[in-house]
Amino acid sequence: MTNHRQSLKRDLILGSAMAILLATSAQAADNAAAPSADAGAAPMAGEIVVTAQKRQQSLRDVPLSIAALGADEMKAVGHQDATALVTRLPSFQVQQFSPSSVIFNIRGVSQNDFADSQEAPIAFYNDEVYGAALSAISGQNFDLERIEVLRGPQGTLFGRNATGGLVQYITAKPTKKLEAAASLTLGDYGEVGVDAFISGPLSDRVRARLAVTSDDYGGYIQNLSGANVGSRHFFGARGQIEGDVGASGLLRVKVQYLQNRSETSAPYTWLAAQPNADGLGVPNPGQPDNLGYINTNPSPFVQSFNNVPRFRRTFWSVSARYEQPLNDNIQFVSITDYQHVTKHYGEDTDMTPQSVFDYYQDQTQWQASQEFRLSGKTDRLNWVAGIYGLVIDADARATIDGQIPGFLVGRLQAGGPQKTLSFAPFGQFDYKVTDKLTLTLGGRYSWDRKKDDYFHSVVGDYGYTTGVVTLNGVDDRFNPGNNPLAVQYYRNWSGKAGLEYRPMKDVLFYAGINRGTKSGGFDIPNFLIQDANGNYLNNTIPYRQEVLTNYEGGFKISTLNRKLDVNASLFHYKYSNYQAFIIQGLTAVITNLPAQITGAEMEVAVRPISGMRLGAFATYLDTKINNVALPSGRVTDRVMPQAPRWSAGWNGSYSFALGKGEVSLSTDWRYDGDFYFSTFNAPIDLEKSHVMGNARIGYTLGHWSITAFVNNVTNKRFRVYDLDNSLSLGSAQATFARPRWMGVTFGWKM
Repeated sequence: MTNHRQSLKRDLILGSAMAILLATSAQAADNAAAPSADAGAAPMAGEIVVTAQKRQQSLRDVPLSIAALGADEMKAVGHQDATALVTRLPSFQVQQFSPSSVIFNIRGVSQNDFADSQEAPIAFYNDEVYGAALSAISGQNFDLERIEVLRGPQGTLFGRNATGGLVQYITAKPTKKLEAAASLTLGDYGEVGVDAFISGPLSDRVRARLAVTSDDYGGYIQNLSGANVGSRHFFGARGQIEGDVGASGLLRVKVQYLQNRSETSAPYTWLAAQPNADGLGVPNPGQPDNLGYINTNPSPFVQSFNNVPRFRRTFWSVSARYEQPLNDNIQFVSITDYQHVTKHYGEDTDMTPQSVFDYYQDQTQWQASQEFRLSGKTDRLNWVAGIYGLVIDADARATIDGQIPGFLVGRLQAGGPQKTLSFAPFGQFDYKVTDKLTLTLGGRYSWDRKKDDYFHSVVGDYGYTTGVVTLNGVDDRFNPGNNPLAVQYYRNWSGKAGLEYRPMKDVLFYAGINRGTKSGGFDIPNFLIQDANGNYLNNTIPYRQEVLTNYEGGFKISTLNRKLDVNASLFHYKYSNYQAFIIQGLTAVITNLPAQITGAEMEVAVRPISGMRLGAFATYLDTKINNVALPSGRVTDRVMPQAPRWSAGWNGSYSFALGKGEVSLSTDWRYDGDFYFSTFNAPIDLEKSHVMGNARIGYTLGHWSITAFVNNVTNKRFRVYDLDNSLSLGSAQATFARPRWMGVTFGWKM
């Protein structure tokens, strides 16, 4: 404990020192250089404009809890995965044990289920298009204009309803003049990354943009029994073409393609763990697991897998957006989309040199959606109304090869097709009651039909919860033909009522009630739960829809000629039928429980001199899940996974002239308090508080630039994922954040 506190104190001091050094060097450079013509001007340049309410607004003018990253901040993220976003976004976490699945967490709300066919309570969008597949998110963060993160229930403005919030990637669009840029990144572990785009007119009325990205590096986990683990072989491309239609219409078609090629990208670390009296894993360092294996190397990046994990994925999508003003005050928008993803993922679950327990996932999924939307405005009214339809056709299957007597000796397969059909009308209006007071009312009615055709096959001996049961064949009784539970209908409403008050320019207060819903669905358990007689309990597969009611108030203040922004909010979430992800041994199910969250967040941004920006944020969360039944049978309350009581971040950037070019400095740091990875709050799943930071320095001269970066400056070792397998294997699977990663990026821009 003492060593942990000393390490945490050191990292806090280092992160603060870098921010102070940045400010000091900025002030010195500012004093030394001749003042520029725009020094001291209101910092309107670089201000982020968002479309969270389906109209362009400054970030500071949106009466919602929202965060955004602009193009310059996205450059600092570079080729890192989505977990790198957490240093710059408050109340935001990302769980990514491999590119196989990206799970966003906002204010403690997340999916935590790694099953491929599950939809998350944090919706993901790319250019207003909802993406249901968690396996399709990784790699889409290239050639972006900005990222928007909306906190709290959504549904009255966006296509798909969500209880916890949404993350939206806004891509850079075709331009009216010729633009192009390219960059080459060289980094640790043989990393070679390439980014490039070209954009411009094809004719007076047609424009196009093409962007490509690739990232390759070797495994950063040394594998003593085979190929190193943690490699990446990724390619992505995005093409867009837009044309003017008639006098004022616009049609834009976008095609995306992503591919991961035979990556060893399940970077797991073996941790010894034994169950306590409640059946929850407890760290058991220096001791062997249930298989007799022990890893004596203290580094999480030295392991011994006989079955090297493999990951392959292909994702592509086609979307079309048509917008047409009907008159000066009303606009029509149509968004059509099709997406397709195939994935194969394999891992050595026992994480030993023995062939004991290997796990594979195979997924094929397509979705199609259509949204029609009208929006308009008058002197006192802004309004949006639309209808949304979605079809998801998923087939996700798991295969387990086991050699554990009394548990599984042979091959088990589980999964099958799931289909979702969803339809919803929605709308919202903002009415200006007075020049200072605005009333917001919104609503949505959702209708979902979900169908599951689940099968469970074992060739060999299977004795997970009772004595050894020999089941050579297929159990496919859970399907629409012979089980009425295999087809579920979900109907519910979402709503919003709020007030915003602007007593003076650049001062905004807001308060409201927001009700969000997420439809129920079907578990895809690898191991079916059995009763005392060995009969499978198929009625445990469906779970109910959840409802979240959010009571929230906050303010946004911009002062000192808009050089200082302060945003803060208080919120209370009350759940009905919270969808809690429970893992018992190697059986994973979703169960509905009561839950609540109370929290507060604050963000501060200051621009003291030209070219400089300093920012900080802090979040407080008090979470509780009621009536959690532990493996021992004891019922108790637990905190939500990945929901630290305190989290904070601080960042700074500064650009100044040097010679004929420009120097740019930036750093960003994040503190997270203690949190758990699982609903059970197993001791092995406790991640202690830690600080992590990144730093960059660059120089731009004309069309050319060079930037050196260090990610994870202090080489901090902390987990971003953990799975307690203590009951079955006597160990836990952990994924640690990448070690210190250094590199340089060479860039060219037209």
